[in-house]
Amino acid sequence: MSPEAIKQSGYDHKADIWSLGITAIEFAKGESPYAELRPMNALFLILKNPSPILDGNFSEPFKDFVAACLARDPREVRLLLHFP
Repeated sequence: MSPEAIKQSGYDHKADIWSLGITAIEFAKGESPYAELRPMNALFLILKNPSPILDGNFSEPFKDFVAACLARDPREVRLLLHFP
């Protein structure tokens, strides 16, 4: 669940993009971040912790894509993808 949805601050395209990033991690690793935790604990950590990252033996473009999807602030995307 996206941080916006957890905070109930409105559902928009940001929640869909976040979901795409989490789904990419699920496809790559076989489970979502915090899958081992109880749902309420996972929701708390989604809000408290930095965005999940894709680590492991995956291409840098794929890792950058996931990081861009999970950026909490759109200004972070420029830094992650090395745009001018």
